[in-house]
Amino acid sequence: PAKRTALGRFKHEATTVVITKGGHAVIYSGDDERFEYLYKFVSAGRYDPTNRAANLGLLDSGVLYVAKFRDDGTGEWLPLIFGLGSLTPANGFASQAEVLINTRRAADLVGATKMDRPEDVEASPITGKVYAVMTNNTQRKPEQVDKANPRAANKHGHIIELIEDGGEHTAATFRWELLIACGDPHNPDDQASYQGHTDASWLSCPDNITFDDAGRLWVSTDGQPESIRKN
Repeated sequence: PAKRTALGRFKHEATTVVITKGGHAVIYSGDDERFEYLYKFVSAGRYDPTNRAANLGLLDSGVLYVAKFRDDGTGEWLPLIFGLGSLTPANGFASQAEVLINTRRAADLVGATKMDRPEDVEASPITGKVYAVMTNNTQRKPEQVDKANPRAANKHGHIIELIEDGGEHTAATFRWELLIACGDPHNPDDQASYQGHTDASWLSCPDNITFDDAGRLWVSTDGQPESIRKN
């Protein structure tokens, strides 16, 4: 085992790896906790299919970013780099190591968007779009609602579709929209949304996701109410 400090210290629910056209390894990951953040890491080095020894160190050097979602459907990846912005000795950081070990506090200081338990993140093998799962957050209050986390007392969770600008996973900016807001579409209190479909076989508490080779998105759930009586 190797400790990958450069990926940040937080509750890594899962990660997905994308090798860009230029060969950089991009790692998307969520911090599985209420009001925590969505991250991505971009390696400094490049993947070499003929050099396994060099590839083993790809995750040890690069830049860790945290996501800021704006209400207008745009977003920004904020770099967590010692000495940049608020990540200075004046705020208790003495080195890049301390920024990475105290990732959550660093993300707080740069103004990232607090999410509803971001868990799995996957990229479509067909379109390259990125999908991030928010399982739930029943502790979100009405005054804490934003467009990326649109429901107070969010007991059902949602999935966000994210498009990196220029189609590049190394991009510093992105566009996003709500793919689905989980819950019962026939219950107005749930404020559920399934791309306009009201006859959907609905779900709650999306947790982990994956794509098959045809580009279909599969969703597993965790912690949904027993009254649903569905997988």
